[in-house]
Amino acid sequence: MAFHVSGDGYRQVDISPEQVPPGMPPLLQVKEDVPSLVLAPGADASPLTHPVVLREDPERIVYLANNGDLVIWDGDESARLTVNALPDARILVDERQRLLLLTDPTGRYDHGVLGDDIEAGSITLVETQPVPKVVQKIIIDPPSVIEGIAPMWVDFTGDGMREIIVTRSDVNQGAQTVVFNEDGGEVAAGPSIGLGYRWRNQLAVAPFGPHGELEFVDVLTPHISGVVEFYRLLGNRLEILAQQPGFTSHVIGTRNLDMALAGDFDGDGQVEVLLPSQDRLELGVISHTLDGAQVAWSLPVGGIVSTNLTAVSFPGGSIAVGVGREDGVLRVWVP
Repeated sequence: MAFHVSGDGYRQVDISPEQVPPGMPPLLQVKEDVPSLVLAPGADASPLTHPVVLREDPERIVYLANNGDLVIWDGDESARLTVNALPDARILVDERQRLLLLTDPTGRYDHGVLGDDIEAGSITLVETQPVPKVVQKIIIDPPSVIEGIAPMWVDFTGDGMREIIVTRSDVNQGAQTVVFNEDGGEVAAGPSIGLGYRWRNQLAVAPFGPHGELEFVDVLTPHISGVVEFYRLLGNRLEILAQQPGFTSHVIGTRNLDMALAGDFDGDGQVEVLLPSQDRLELGVISHTLDGAQVAWSLPVGGIVSTNLTAVSFPGGSIAVGVGREDGVLRVWVP
């Protein structure tokens, strides 16, 4: 189902196709105000992830095949790279049409909280112009894995080059946040939990700091204590500057890692993070102030949050937010 949201409210609109394969996250595309869902054109596409659009006209699509290949489709299959992709990996695309994804599935860390007990053993960077090719593979040494379905790919150091941020986990130390450069060098790392089978869910990089400093936010053990953590890069360390317990960003056993948003939700000029409370009955806005992490305000959902959070930005900067509940209701807040 699709909805058009405006300052006057929202209304249901037609969308095609009306179904996607079970387990596939929907990818929304809007052309001339007409919404549609993008499906992989190949019959061998993995049903656990969605394709990405490299070019709209003429259409050029990239998808993951069931055997782990990366397929580029230009009206027909035009290239196929053997990358051994994670079956549920999300493909990231940058402004140069390069691709980044998690690869080399492994069962050496069987935590199994993200839909299966398979995690990634490497990160692969692909160029698509002028000829598709793998240009870098960052190997994660055993017994560690990357516990997630996608890295973050952002200029975190301010040098004009993108860094790669992942959650690295192992049976002894649990999870820690690690920053790599595109050459595969480790730029910085945050603290390990210190206990295996404990996870950190990475959320966003944005100017969360009290004075607009660029910071990274995750949730420590979202299934247990649910602590929102604000990190800043200090030399070769990721240092936690503020924490706020009582929240979650993931339902154990699912592949939905999109239960949080970053944005200026109250129009005060500061970027906050929005995510469910630990019981998933409310949405809370967390800001990093000079006094630490604080709950700025909260919204009752009227039920239990069961989906990703999604948002629409309006001219002028106001934001509408939508979330689905376990009782099948879509709740939308319009400013």
